[in-house]
Amino acid sequence: MRALVVHEMLSAAVDHDTGAEVVDGSQRVTYGQLHERAVRLADALRQLGVSRGTVLGVMDVNSLRNLEVHYASSMLGAVLLTLNFRLSAEDLLYTIQHGGAEWLFVWEGFAPLVAPLRAAFADRWVWMADTMDVPEPGGPTLAALVATGSGRMPQEAARVQETDPFSVFYTTGTTGRPKGVLYRHRDMVLASLGIIHHLALHPGGAVATSRDVFLPAIPFFHIHGWGTALSVPYLGAKFVLPGRADAAEQLRLIREEGVTWTNMVPTQLHMLLDHADGAGVPELPGLKVLTGGSPLPTGLARRLREKGVRYSLIYGGSDQLATSISVVPRDVDPNADAAWESLACATTPLYMVETRLADEKGRPVLHDGKSIGRLHVRSPWLPSGYHHDLERSAASFVDGWFHTGDLAVGNPDGTLYVVDREGDALKSGGEWIATGLIEALLSDHPLVVAVAVIARPDERWGSRPLAVVQARAEVSESVLHEHLMTFVRRGQLARFWVPDAFAFVDALPVTSAGKIDKAALRRAWA
Repeated sequence: MRALVVHEMLSAAVDHDTGAEVVDGSQRVTYGQLHERAVRLADALRQLGVSRGTVLGVMDVNSLRNLEVHYASSMLGAVLLTLNFRLSAEDLLYTIQHGGAEWLFVWEGFAPLVAPLRAAFADRWVWMADTMDVPEPGGPTLAALVATGSGRMPQEAARVQETDPFSVFYTTGTTGRPKGVLYRHRDMVLASLGIIHHLALHPGGAVATSRDVFLPAIPFFHIHGWGTALSVPYLGAKFVLPGRADAAEQLRLIREEGVTWTNMVPTQLHMLLDHADGAGVPELPGLKVLTGGSPLPTGLARRLREKGVRYSLIYGGSDQLATSISVVPRDVDPNADAAWESLACATTPLYMVETRLADEKGRPVLHDGKSIGRLHVRSPWLPSGYHHDLERSAASFVDGWFHTGDLAVGNPDGTLYVVDREGDALKSGGEWIATGLIEALLSDHPLVVAVAVIARPDERWGSRPLAVVQARAEVSESVLHEHLMTFVRRGQLARFWVPDAFAFVDALPVTSAGKIDKAALRRAWA
């Protein structure tokens, strides 16, 4: 690689041609063909006036089209603004405007979401379509641009620097307006390679190799599919792009395309396994999953093992990228129950990542396996602050450290167990209660589909835990209470952590990132 710039990742795949395919529906291309298409697109966009620093807003599912824009944008030194189509209309419009989008690339399936912007982007609008036919008047299709561009690499591609901005994306906005994060080329390359190298170097469930077949279920708008838009081409591995696939389509692709590696948040995994059960698929042997975004419930971890699915847990976020991934401890048999328990909760920081725990006054918290502290992170790819947001930057990025807003327990071996968001955790009688651990233990009950534990005001203790449960069948509060008491008797749970009450719902609300929306639950129940 000439430098740590994004389009060099694709060039590396061409140089080390493995013959692997990039699959998108009926389309199958090699990495050489993907590179050629990206070059043609870059040339066509150059002729339209896209240049260094131009901000390209992209609203599309995980598709070949989306990959082409990723690499064409890099070749021009433009800035990719990945748009979260799951945001509310108000927040989506905010991110487009705050991110400074100068062009919009829109899949026709999302046209209604951005219809009010058509006039503002009249001559700077591209339809993310695979055909030459324009779905609606006003802008060419991506296929037409690829067809009209030349096969000459833009001269600007050689001038792109590692420290140039590559992309801007926004947090999900569950605690206020979405926050924008700008990443340079080297940041995204280093973080993406850091994930892949960690998975290759350490024993774990989601080991990744160039021989795997990858299906990214995490949308590209979320940290570029946790870096897979960059790292899989770098590996030269077969890449199966799921589009807007639901659980049924994901299962079909896994079985028909021989997928061996995917990434999903726990709610997506629940749906995949439920559909596999309904379709009479007893096992998914050979499938590896990198999961994260929220703690991995004990019950879900058990179901994955029963299906023959291996897993690893990743911790990170839009404002810090990858921080840590779970591995099997050196002194533990990779096939033992202790190994799987570790993979479900304890994560090891990536190389070049530093972490620390602090109390409310900023004093160090011991890594003793039981003390809860506020988690701070720093790394070579950490941004200096939020995009055009000095006030929130000053509160979260302090002296080179990012204050994550998460609470964690540090273990003597250097691993971390992230127990809660600080805003989701609760204090009862002055003591922290890690709701994530209660959720994990409740999920181990066979009748519990999903659960969220939130704080409910209490005159005596300040707050007490309430468990909101989605069950497979009717189950009583007393049964779940007794289920948790078994863990109390084993010494795995403090007695005062057991919820005082349970509430039952047909389904738990989720955020645009697929996580359980605890803010919505607090509004409804607390």
